[in-house]
Amino acid sequence: MKNSIRITGGILKGKMIPFDHRKTLRPTSSKLREILFNWVQFDIYDYECLDLFAGTGALGIEAISRGANKTVFIELNKKNYLQIKSLIKELGIDNKSMVLFKDCMNWIKLNDLSKFDLIFLDPPFNNNLEMKTLEILSNNKSLKPSCKIYLEFSKFSKIELPISFKILKEKNLGDVKALFLKYEN
Repeated sequence: MKNSIRITGGILKGKMIPFDHRKTLRPTSSKLREILFNWVQFDIYDYECLDLFAGTGALGIEAISRGANKTVFIELNKKNYLQIKSLIKELGIDNKSMVLFKDCMNWIKLNDLSKFDLIFLDPPFNNNLEMKTLEILSNNKSLKPSCKIYLEFSKFSKIELPISFKILKEKNLGDVKALFLKYEN
Protein backbone atom coordinates (compact mmCIF):
# COMPACT_ATOMS: atom_id res chain seq x y z
CA MET A 1 0.00 0.00 0.00
CA LYS A 2 1.46 3.34 -1.09
CA ASN A 3 1.60 6.18 1.41
CA SER A 4 3.36 9.50 1.16
CA ILE A 5 4.82 12.24 3.32
CA ARG A 6 5.14 15.88 2.41
CA ILE A 7 8.37 17.90 2.31
CA THR A 8 7.78 20.59 4.93
CA GLY A 9 10.03 23.45 3.83
CA GLY A 10 12.41 24.97 1.31
CA ILE A 11 12.44 24.87 -2.47
CA LEU A 12 10.68 21.49 -2.60
CA LYS A 13 8.05 22.36 0.03
CA GLY A 14 4.80 20.52 -0.60
CA LYS A 15 6.31 17.85 -2.87
CA MET A 16 5.42 14.31 -1.86
CA ILE A 17 7.71 11.42 -0.95
CA PRO A 18 5.88 8.13 -1.67
CA PHE A 19 6.66 5.00 0.31
CA ASP A 20 5.33 1.50 0.91
CA HIS A 21 4.07 1.07 4.45
CA ARG A 22 6.07 -1.65 6.20
CA LYS A 23 7.08 -2.26 9.80
CA THR A 24 10.71 -1.82 8.79
CA LEU A 25 10.13 1.56 7.13
CA ARG A 26 9.10 4.36 9.46
CA PRO A 27 9.61 7.81 7.95
CA THR A 28 10.37 10.69 10.29
CA SER A 29 7.11 12.53 10.93
CA SER A 30 6.51 15.97 9.42
CA LYS A 31 6.38 17.44 12.93
CA LEU A 32 9.80 16.01 13.88
CA ARG A 33 11.33 17.11 10.58
CA GLU A 34 10.05 20.64 11.21
CA ILE A 35 11.56 20.58 14.71
CA LEU A 36 14.91 19.29 13.42
CA PHE A 37 15.13 21.86 10.66
CA ASN A 38 14.17 24.65 13.04
CA TRP A 39 17.17 23.55 15.11
CA VAL A 40 19.51 23.95 12.10
CA GLN A 41 17.69 26.63 10.09
CA PHE A 42 20.54 29.18 10.24
CA ASP A 43 23.30 26.62 9.71
CA ILE A 44 21.97 24.25 7.03
CA TYR A 45 23.11 26.35 4.05
CA ASP A 46 26.04 24.69 2.30
CA TYR A 47 26.02 21.73 4.72
CA GLU A 48 27.19 18.35 3.49
CA CYS A 49 24.79 15.79 4.96
CA LEU A 50 24.96 12.04 5.43
CA ASP A 51 21.65 10.15 5.66
CA LEU A 52 22.36 6.76 7.27
CA PHE A 53 19.61 4.10 7.11
CA ALA A 54 18.05 6.48 4.56
CA GLY A 55 14.72 4.61 4.22
CA THR A 56 12.48 7.03 2.29
CA GLY A 57 15.25 9.62 2.00
CA ALA A 58 12.97 12.19 3.69
CA LEU A 59 15.62 13.65 6.02
CA GLY A 60 18.27 14.06 3.33
CA ILE A 61 15.81 15.38 0.74
CA GLU A 62 14.41 17.86 3.26
CA ALA A 63 17.98 19.02 3.98
CA ILE A 64 18.60 19.71 0.28
CA SER A 65 15.23 21.44 -0.03
CA ARG A 66 16.22 23.75 2.83
CA GLY A 67 19.62 24.69 1.44
CA ALA A 68 22.10 21.89 2.14
CA ASN A 69 24.80 21.64 -0.52
CA LYS A 70 24.72 17.85 -0.80
CA THR A 71 23.36 14.70 0.83
CA VAL A 72 24.85 11.24 0.64
CA PHE A 73 22.10 8.66 1.18
CA ILE A 74 23.06 5.17 2.34
CA GLU A 75 20.44 2.44 2.19
CA LEU A 76 20.80 -1.34 2.28
CA ASN A 77 17.22 -2.30 1.34
CA LYS A 78 17.21 -2.61 -2.47
CA LYS A 79 13.60 -1.46 -2.88
CA ASN A 80 14.17 1.64 -0.71
CA TYR A 81 17.46 2.37 -2.49
CA LEU A 82 15.81 2.25 -5.93
CA GLN A 83 12.89 4.39 -4.69
CA ILE A 84 15.28 7.08 -3.37
CA LYS A 85 17.28 7.08 -6.63
CA SER A 86 14.10 7.47 -8.66
CA LEU A 87 12.66 10.19 -6.42
CA ILE A 88 15.86 12.23 -6.44
CA LYS A 89 15.87 12.20 -10.24
CA GLU A 90 12.17 13.11 -10.33
CA LEU A 91 12.73 16.02 -7.91
CA GLY A 92 15.68 17.27 -9.97
CA ILE A 93 18.19 17.14 -7.10
CA ASP A 94 20.49 14.43 -8.47
CA ASN A 95 23.29 17.02 -8.78
CA LYS A 96 23.13 17.50 -4.98
CA SER A 97 22.73 13.81 -4.11
CA MET A 98 24.63 10.57 -4.01
CA VAL A 99 22.71 7.36 -3.27
CA LEU A 100 24.69 4.32 -2.20
CA PHE A 101 23.40 0.75 -1.94
CA LYS A 102 25.56 -0.17 1.04
CA ASP A 103 25.53 -1.29 4.66
CA CYS A 104 25.98 2.09 6.34
CA MET A 105 27.70 0.68 9.43
CA ASN A 106 30.48 -0.83 7.31
CA TRP A 107 30.60 2.28 5.11
CA ILE A 108 31.18 4.67 8.04
CA LYS A 109 33.94 2.40 9.37
CA LEU A 110 35.83 2.53 6.07
CA ASN A 111 35.27 6.07 4.78
CA ASP A 112 36.52 9.57 5.50
CA LEU A 113 33.67 11.47 7.17
CA SER A 114 35.49 14.80 7.45
CA LYS A 115 33.32 16.60 4.88
CA PHE A 116 30.03 15.96 6.70
CA ASP A 117 28.47 18.73 8.78
CA LEU A 118 25.26 16.87 9.67
CA ILE A 119 24.56 13.16 9.97
CA PHE A 120 21.03 11.77 10.11
CA LEU A 121 20.80 8.60 12.17
CA ASP A 122 17.31 7.10 12.12
CA PRO A 123 17.75 3.31 12.05
CA PRO A 124 15.01 0.69 12.38
CA PHE A 125 13.87 0.73 16.00
CA ASN A 126 14.58 -1.88 18.67
CA ASN A 127 17.68 -3.41 17.08
CA ASN A 128 20.24 -1.47 19.14
CA LEU A 129 21.54 -0.01 15.87
CA GLU A 130 21.63 3.50 17.37
CA MET A 131 24.29 2.54 19.93
CA LYS A 132 26.33 0.46 17.49
CA THR A 133 26.34 3.26 14.90
CA LEU A 134 27.23 5.96 17.45
CA GLU A 135 30.15 3.82 18.66
CA ILE A 136 31.43 3.41 15.10
CA LEU A 137 31.06 7.16 14.48
CA SER A 138 32.89 8.04 17.70
CA ASN A 139 35.74 5.70 16.69
CA ASN A 140 36.07 7.21 13.21
CA LYS A 141 38.85 9.74 13.72
CA SER A 142 37.94 11.60 10.52
CA LEU A 143 34.64 12.91 11.92
CA LYS A 144 34.95 16.69 12.05
CA PRO A 145 34.76 18.28 15.52
CA SER A 146 31.82 20.50 14.53
CA CYS A 147 29.76 17.61 13.12
CA LYS A 148 26.16 17.45 14.34
CA ILE A 149 24.14 14.26 14.53
CA TYR A 150 20.38 13.96 14.50
CA LEU A 151 19.42 10.73 16.28
CA GLU A 152 15.90 9.32 16.30
CA PHE A 153 14.91 6.26 18.33
CA SER A 154 12.11 4.64 20.30
CA LYS A 155 11.61 6.46 23.59
CA PHE A 156 11.35 3.02 25.18
CA SER A 157 14.96 2.19 24.23
CA LYS A 158 17.79 2.71 26.66
CA ILE A 159 20.47 4.79 24.98
CA GLU A 160 23.85 5.43 26.53
CA LEU A 161 25.74 7.94 24.44
CA PRO A 162 29.48 7.62 23.89
CA ILE A 163 31.27 10.38 25.84
CA SER A 164 32.35 12.04 22.58
CA PHE A 165 28.76 13.23 21.97
CA LYS A 166 27.06 16.10 23.74
CA ILE A 167 23.27 16.62 23.63
CA LEU A 168 22.45 20.06 22.23
CA LYS A 169 18.68 19.61 21.99
CA GLU A 170 16.11 16.89 22.55
CA LYS A 171 12.44 16.32 21.88
CA ASN A 172 9.88 13.60 22.65
CA LEU A 173 7.01 13.20 20.23
CA GLY A 174 4.69 10.23 20.67
CA ASP A 175 6.78 7.07 20.94
CA VAL A 176 9.81 8.75 19.38
CA LYS A 177 12.71 10.56 21.00
CA ALA A 178 14.94 12.85 18.95
CA LEU A 179 18.38 14.04 20.04
CA PHE A 180 20.50 16.66 18.35
CA LEU A 181 24.12 15.85 19.18
CA LYS A 182 27.45 17.52 18.70
CA TYR A 183 30.61 15.50 18.23
CA GLU A 184 33.44 16.54 20.53
CA ASN A 185 36.64 14.58 20.05
